[in-house]
Amino acid sequence: MSRKRYNTAAGSFVSNLAVELKPKIKITSAEMQRRREALRRADAHNRIEGQFPSPECDAIFEAFIRGDIEQAEILPRLHALHRQI
Repeated sequence: MSRKRYNTAAGSFVSNLAVELKPKIKITSAEMQRRREALRRADAHNRIEGQFPSPECDAIFEAFIRGDIEQAEILPRLHALHRQI
């Protein structure tokens, strides 16, 4: 369910924020499922509050689910993304 989207302002910058060349850590399919479920729940809470993620944010979260980035890298990437948009 990986979505790769580009906006006109951020373009390849967004792609670079979301995806690394190779996974940094090896994670199991069970860990991927746990991460996906945690992000699904967080997404549901945000939607209740009227906040909807952008496709660019989804790409960063998908990179985390796959193990391409670590949890500590999510916020700096999201901040960098929003400075560019």
